[in-house]
Amino acid sequence: MPKFFNEVWLRDMSPKTMQGVVDFLGNLRKGVRPHNLPGDLNLLAGPWLSNEEAKVYFVFEIEDPTETFEAFAERVADGLFLKRRLTLIQDWDGARSFSKYLSSREARAA
Repeated sequence: MPKFFNEVWLRDMSPKTMQGVVDFLGNLRKGVRPHNLPGDLNLLAGPWLSNEEAKVYFVFEIEDPTETFEAFAERVADGLFLKRRLTLIQDWDGARSFSKYLSSREARAA
């Protein structure tokens, strides 16, 4: 299943926002998700809080990340989140495989 590195910017670090974020992500860590997150979303690592800006990070897997739109937009409407960046990530075996592919492509071109 595809894995994603998720960066979520928080509205601010006020007590109300932080409690909402801690509750939401704490529940997600326990496997408790709101009704509008798909059942195949699996939190793999994190969340971690940045010490440099109002941002949290976590890694999850999901077949179709577009199915997280409603849950994310709801947190924006609730004033917890500002924006996010989802980055599709590949495990190290995939990186090695890609490296071999590039090397073979280069050898054929020579």
